[in-house]
Amino acid sequence: MRICITLDDVLRAKTYQFGRMYQKYIDQDIDLERLDMSSGDLQKIFGFKNKKDFEKFLYEDYAFNIFAEAPECEKMLGKELNLWQLKLEDDDDLKEPVEIILSNTREFNQSLGFTYFFLSKLATRARRVFFPKDYMDVWNECNILITADQKLLQNKPEGKIAIKIATDYNGDCPCDYKYDSMKELIADSKLIDKILR
Repeated sequence: MRICITLDDVLRAKTYQFGRMYQKYIDQDIDLERLDMSSGDLQKIFGFKNKKDFEKFLYEDYAFNIFAEAPECEKMLGKELNLWQLKLEDDDDLKEPVEIILSNTREFNQSLGFTYFFLSKLATRARRVFFPKDYMDVWNECNILITADQKLLQNKPEGKIAIKIATDYNGDCPCDYKYDSMKELIADSKLIDKILR
């Protein structure tokens, strides 16, 4: 049984960090609390003129700040994730062994290395990390996906389980289970009973 966890807005507070960097370096007067984030389209939300300017900001000018320096979505999440993984690995009552995979779909150029830097801060015990070029390759690698990603949630293949970590931008996306945070999911022992036993 392979459980894949995507990074952005599940483990790494990327959207939050993007906003902070935009406010710090581009527009100090922007009120991040008042922005309508429901579309999830950072290019439009922050008023970038075109995709080239947006990608330059994200993947070149502030890539280290956004991808490497972003905080965990919750304090001590890395520790909680590692303990949860150990618990799953040691659980003899599960139908089959569990493998935790970490992934992300929008990693390009410098963001790849900087994301590995973020993962080193997380001190993850996951043995497998992958960054597919094609979105749907994430679904090919797992039975259960834990994500905040709209596109992945909207394109769930039949027979797979989608667990949504709720954000401002994925409220309408379908899922099998929904949690407000990764820590909330980890604390829910009944979920494991439902899907792994």
